[in-house]
Order: sequence, then C-alpha cells, then structure tokens
Amino acid sequence: MNVTQEKVDELNAKVTIKVEPADYEPAVKLVIDNHRKQMTLQGFRPGKVPFGVAKKMYGKAVLADELNKILSEKLNEHIRENDLNIIGQPLAEDIQDLQLDFDKTFEFNYELGLAPNFEVELTAKDKFNHYKIKVDDELVDKYVRDFQRRYGKSTEVDVVGEDDMIYGALYELGKDGKRKEGGVHNHTTIAVDYVENKDAKKKLIGKKKEDTVKVEPAKLAKGDVDLSQMLGISVAELDEVGKEFELVIESIHNIEPHPLNAELFDQVVGPGVAKTEEEFRNKIVIDLEKYLEGDSQKKLRRDIHDKLIERLKLELPDAFLKRWLLQQGSNNEERPITQDDIDREYDDYSRMLRVQLIESQIAKQNDIKVEYPDIVGRVKENIKAQFASFGQQEVEDQMLDQFAQNFLQKEEEVRKVYDQLFDERMNEFYTNNVKLQEKEVTFDEFVKLASSKSGKGKFMDQVSNLLKF
Repeated sequence: MNVTQEKVDELNAKVTIKVEPADYEPAVKLVIDNHRKQMTLQGFRPGKVPFGVAKKMYGKAVLADELNKILSEKLNEHIRENDLNIIGQPLAEDIQDLQLDFDKTFEFNYELGLAPNFEVELTAKDKFNHYKIKVDDELVDKYVRDFQRRYGKSTEVDVVGEDDMIYGALYELGKDGKRKEGGVHNHTTIAVDYVENKDAKKKLIGKKKEDTVKVEPAKLAKGDVDLSQMLGISVAELDEVGKEFELVIESIHNIEPHPLNAELFDQVVGPGVAKTEEEFRNKIVIDLEKYLEGDSQKKLRRDIHDKLIERLKLELPDAFLKRWLLQQGSNNEERPITQDDIDREYDDYSRMLRVQLIESQIAKQNDIKVEYPDIVGRVKENIKAQFASFGQQEVEDQMLDQFAQNFLQKEEEVRKVYDQLFDERMNEFYTNNVKLQEKEVTFDEFVKLASSKSGKGKFMDQVSNLLKF
C-alpha cells in the first residue's frame, strides 16, 4: 500500500492511496469463507457451499466493505501522523466510477481542506466595552406584566382589541400582491399591546376571526430575533424575504392578567420563594441581573471575535468547503441543503468557522482544556442543584454516581456540558487578558447594540454538527 500527498496550495491538499491485492485479499477471503460456512443453498450440504459460489454471490460486496475499512484507517492514520489540521472531512474523487474486481490495484484520491496556520495575541492593549445593563423599575414592570399575562386567564373573543392576542397564519406576498408560490408561511401569535408601530396596530384592531389583512411583520416584531421567530426562519434569511405578508386571523384571545398574589409568585419563582409583591420584584431583579450579565458576556465575546477576525483576516478553502457542505447537506432527509442555501448563508458559516479556529488556537496556546473529570464534576453539581430545588439538600454518593452515569451515556448532553465549561473558561481568559471598560446602558440600548444578522439559522443548525478538526 502506498499513501502520498500533494500540496495544492496552503489551504488545499490531495491524498492518493494505492491499495494492492495483498492489502485486501486475506481479509476478503476470510469473510467470504465465513459466509460460505453459514450458507444454506439448494444442491449443497449446509456449510459445504464451494468458495467460488460464495465469492460470486458476496465477493464484490465484501470487497467494497473491506476497501472502505482500509481507506478509512489509512486516511485517518495519514492525517494523524502528519499532524494535518483539516477542516470538514476528506472528499473522495470519482468514487462513483470505481469498478470493483479482484486481483486489481485500486487508486483512490481525496481532497483535503486545511486550516490556516496562525497565532493569536490578546493583551491589555485591546480595549472592549463590558456593558452593565440597568435593571430599572420600568424593565421590572415589563416583566411583571408579562408574567401576569402569561399566567392569566385566556378567553376567546370575536373582535381584536388593544390588549388581545392574535393567533394566525402569515403568508409571504409577491410583487403582484398575491401569495408567493414557495414563499414563507408560518403560524404565529401576535400580542397587540406589544406592537409599537401605531399604524400597524391600527390595522389589527377591530378585525375578526377569519379576516385577512396585509401586514408588514417587521412593524409587528421587536427586532430581528423576534421577527425571525414570527416568520419561522433564521435571522440570516430575513434579507431574502418579502416586505408584505397576508395575515389570516385564526382566533382572538383576550388575556385577563393574573392577580399579583402568592399563586402567581409560586408559579413564576418557585413555591415559597416570594410572599409579597416586593419580594417577587426583588427576585425578578436578581434573576434578571444574572441573566443579563450572561448576555453582556456574550456581547463581549462577540466583539472580541469581530476584532480578531478583522485583525487575522484568516483565509479558508472556500471552494472545498462549499462542495463538502453540499455533499453532506444534500443527504439531509428532513430538509436537504441546496446550493442556494449555501450561497445565501456561507458568509455566516465561514464566520462561525473562523471563530472556532481562533478559539481552538487560543485554547492551544494557553492550555485551556475541558477534560472528562471536569464534565463529571459539573454533571454532579447540576444533579445536586436539581435535588436542592425540590428541597432535598443531601444526596447519597451512590445515588449521585448512578444518576451521573446515566446522564453521561447521553452524548448530546455531555457535549452541552463540555461546551458550557469551555465557554466559561474562554470567558475567564478574555476577562483576564483584555482591558474592559464598564459602560452602563438601559435594556433597550443593549438590545440595539446586540442586534445582529449573524445568527444561526436552519442551515447552520444542520451543518454545525458536521464540523471536524
């Protein structure tokens, strides 16, 4: 067997693997022989089918399977031994033209996308704003009203009023004012009292069930994130969507706000946590400050990413990545990724990939790691906290170990814990290595600062789990 590599350029390489009969014949013969011994075929005694007959029936399938095993092993071995920092996965060339036959030397070619080589420097010379979001009475009032509505009594009514909730379907309209074929269509809810645009609100008030009305969803929503949820698409797709939609009103509900009493307090913040309105509001303040500090950290981290992306100007093997994404995504049964998807969202994808490369390099340079014992420790902490929330402060070690082991069997959940720990360690690194200037802002000011179209959409969700480094 012979494995060679050709450097196409700094970001692309080609690997050729030659597989000779001596590399696959022993394994192929062994598998066919095992099949032969288990075969029951008319005219032959059980287990006595001739090797040639079994080879004719199963040979090519066995050969294909063994070749796949050999290629996977040798390709991974080559990448590992040569310390290649690949992006995506190797792409096989002309594999569909392979003519399987015995006593033949096969040649397989693979394209590799390579990550760029770079170093990351962050020092106190790098200055960033750390936003402290004010939790004032106005913001707390909004949350209190929202909780009252969320847990309030809902009654279906016939006509839309200023404080009602509309349940309906939105249909994207074309330039001719008719429903666009293949356009965006989504069932949604609209809280009329939350609509800030006076003209948009006026169009809704007085409408009845089954009425249709032309609306501009952007005037009904509060920012891009809210709009994307209303339309059922990603933030990145908003630029591709028409301005006008048809709203079909399916039902109208009047929400009678829940009284500010112990029942509401228990439902929102937990049984017995708040006994008075003052205690309830104080608990909301505490929770909001914690939650908004997390958002502030995310904003800081994104600002650092933006600066590093601009500073480093990392090149990527774009043509390779687009081919790889199309190959992988076209196999998605729920929603195959098309070339149009890739063309529309590749900029967001490549930004995300640059961020991952940058943070991987920072972690490597600064020995930032998340190891298995760290994950086990965090899982146990989470389990203890969950028990404590039900009033059980002490958990026996044996029970804790059992719950943790059950949790650790779930790969997706383990990945979430890993990501959480990694994010915490990266945040700590950034905080300790750059100069932070605290800046106090209102919640609305922060929302405007944080608004961005670089969010993960459906396409991003599909491909994110395909990333391999």
